[in-house]
Amino acid sequence: MTKQSNIRTYIVAVIFLLAALWYFFPIAKDASLIFRMRLALPAAILALGGIGLLPRLISWGFVFCTIGDAMGVAGSFEGQMGGFAVAQICFIAQFVKDIRQGKVSRAGFVTASFVCLVPLLFAAWTIFPNVRPLPIRIGCVIYALLLLSSAWTSIIRAFSIKRYIAMIGCIIFLISDFTIAWNKFTEHIPHAGRYIMITYYSALILIFFGTLRRKTLK
Repeated sequence: MTKQSNIRTYIVAVIFLLAALWYFFPIAKDASLIFRMRLALPAAILALGGIGLLPRLISWGFVFCTIGDAMGVAGSFEGQMGGFAVAQICFIAQFVKDIRQGKVSRAGFVTASFVCLVPLLFAAWTIFPNVRPLPIRIGCVIYALLLLSSAWTSIIRAFSIKRYIAMIGCIIFLISDFTIAWNKFTEHIPHAGRYIMITYYSALILIFFGTLRRKTLK
């Protein structure tokens, strides 16, 4: 059973990689909406392929990442942010459960607080003032707090149970979304879409491998 789980894990990872690479192939500007939805395919692969391999909350997190991706392709920034907000809540809930199985270290708490406080203050100074209208700004602030909470709990989890891959994924996720916010509200970044998707897909696969059930890794 364990061997089969390992084989399935790597099959899911290979399919994910192929789907992620497919996104970067050039397409016509008038491509249909359904075809452009391929952006959401990698997260959907992890959501479906991770059933039985991942904790249920992590699988649901990938489901809501898929929804966020689809809403973004459809042109709804609010829907995109809402989908990813729920995904972060799922990740946070699982990380808290994992933390309870270990022992919280002071080093982990201090590291997590420092890593998350710096980007929060920077965003509050450089990004949030540029967000209009006010309801969107409030939504961005709430999402930023959830995103930072996900990173914060992932760091504490890493120090508590000595598994660091998901932590790296969450930090990269933070970088990806920070790039989105900076490019959208503060200053245009050349080739921003490419950087955003590379970091986003990297974050997803790291969270996938970093939260696999322990029996799968044996």
